[in-house]
Amino acid sequence: MSEPAYQVDLTSCDREPIHQLGHIQSFGAMLLVSSDNLIAHYSANAAEFLGLSEVGQGVRLDDLLPPDTLQALQIATRGLSDPDDTERLFGLAVGDDPATRFDCSVHRSAGQLVLEFERHDAAGFGNHIASIRPMMSGLDSIEGIDDLCHAAAQRLKSLLEFDRVMVYRFHSDGSGEVIAEAREREVDSYSGLRYPKSDIPQQARALYLRNRLRIIANVNDTPVPVEPGKQFGGEPIDLSLSTLRSVSPIHIEYLRNMGVRASLSISIIIGGKLWGLFACHHYGPKLLPYSQRTAAELFSEFFSLTLDRTLARQTAERREHGRAMHTQLMRDVAAGTPLSASPTPWLAPP
Repeated sequence: MSEPAYQVDLTSCDREPIHQLGHIQSFGAMLLVSSDNLIAHYSANAAEFLGLSEVGQGVRLDDLLPPDTLQALQIATRGLSDPDDTERLFGLAVGDDPATRFDCSVHRSAGQLVLEFERHDAAGFGNHIASIRPMMSGLDSIEGIDDLCHAAAQRLKSLLEFDRVMVYRFHSDGSGEVIAEAREREVDSYSGLRYPKSDIPQQARALYLRNRLRIIANVNDTPVPVEPGKQFGGEPIDLSLSTLRSVSPIHIEYLRNMGVRASLSISIIIGGKLWGLFACHHYGPKLLPYSQRTAAELFSEFFSLTLDRTLARQTAERREHGRAMHTQLMRDVAAGTPLSASPTPWLAPP
């Protein structure tokens, strides 16, 4: 594997182009298709992974994939109306073996269609999709933020079976805090730990807003290059929305130092801003099927909506309490009651 043309260390990680690393993780394969339906770029493992005889630059996509799969991709492509839209397809036929099926993520990058393939988990697919409703059930009836976050962490851990699932909240100064946690007994607790703003670089936070879910299946994985490695004009390939995108060497070293071998991060977005993350750690390699990750992502979106309503309700309650305090104070002043003699229970917030 060639060395990157840039040098990154702990003092420059804010400037690392983590969306332009030019590699993907090996549990999938990638095809980038031009507007005239020709393969423009492909991961080096594409032919072997997909069971195709030949994958190369300039090959027509119509010559690679079965008609039913091509039709499904065409329909999915019509749904990409926003630059950050992603469509998902499950159980597609690709290679010569009809029994081997693939899940596919579809998005656009620099005018090209990006197709990312992973092996389809037929056995677990129905269970993963069916798990969404019970995970959401009753969540909106939990009133306190802490209780809500703890319940969400427990439910997500049950779905994903990671060793640790945390709710990581960003503070106004950019620092972060673990405010809820569900973990195995033998795993150390991170609950209450605070982290500096630099723990999650700014460009990583920007990507969390565009791409809700980030998986690292194995920190010891050998990344697969995307070929050719540059666009026709010499620009790097933008993999911001990629589910397979390879990982920053600095972040890999960070996880290894903690003993973590696999991770999953899911964005918690409130009012268009990154409120926090579900941060999941596992102490061995762990590849989640695409359908299971989709269920987790949908749960995160529902949790974000529920959290938003809870925060809004708390804000309204504080505002109403403030009005009550002001009214009581004005009454006491008008009556000539000394402040020291005013009843004090209203001083405490609800």
